[in-house]
Amino acid sequence: MTSSPNGARRRRPVLVPVASALAVVGIGVTAAFGGFTEAPKKPPPAVSPGDTIDQGQFHTEFIKAIDTTEKGDFGTAKRYLELVIKVTNMGKETASVGIIRQPGDKILPVTGFAGSLLRTRPEIKTKYGPLVSVLSRGIESKQLQPGITTTVVVKYELEPTATAPPEISLDLGSFAYEKIGSRDQTHYWQLVGDWEDDGPFVPKVTSQITLPVRKETG
Repeated sequence: MTSSPNGARRRRPVLVPVASALAVVGIGVTAAFGGFTEAPKKPPPAVSPGDTIDQGQFHTEFIKAIDTTEKGDFGTAKRYLELVIKVTNMGKETASVGIIRQPGDKILPVTGFAGSLLRTRPEIKTKYGPLVSVLSRGIESKQLQPGITTTVVVKYELEPTATAPPEISLDLGSFAYEKIGSRDQTHYWQLVGDWEDDGPFVPKVTSQITLPVRKETG
């Protein structure tokens, strides 16, 4: 072995793989800029009119959205934006069609079918909230019988001179058959979601749908 002029032993150079060096540099740069960035959340699956949507307790099919005028009492006429939906109750018991909450209202996990219609875009503002009913053979009711497919109509009253949107999009939730809590072992169909820390219940948007709005004579 050859010695250096000083008599010191020459050190063999240490080779570092280029990929490893770049990885170390990359980690340092990432840390300098606030750590690793989480991958963006995937949006809920989009469904189309006519598709069958599995909402757990219900199988749902959105048929159409229409801008229509109906005859009211004493010869008056009322204008509505209506959603026509085919709903099958997949549970073993009669279910309520429920109501649609107004913006700002508290959301509860135990609710009827209409409670799964979480949000519309654009927001359709009505004085008393939308009307929801089950229509069977010309008779309106508020119940969804198990194993039977029925028509549910959601009606948003519009001002006579208002311009209806060309389309309407909805965020939809789904239901799971679960117990109320650790103390109450009773099972109910409940909206899928989470309770925020010391805060309200936040339902999970499990699908989204957009329907064109067409003019139709009542």
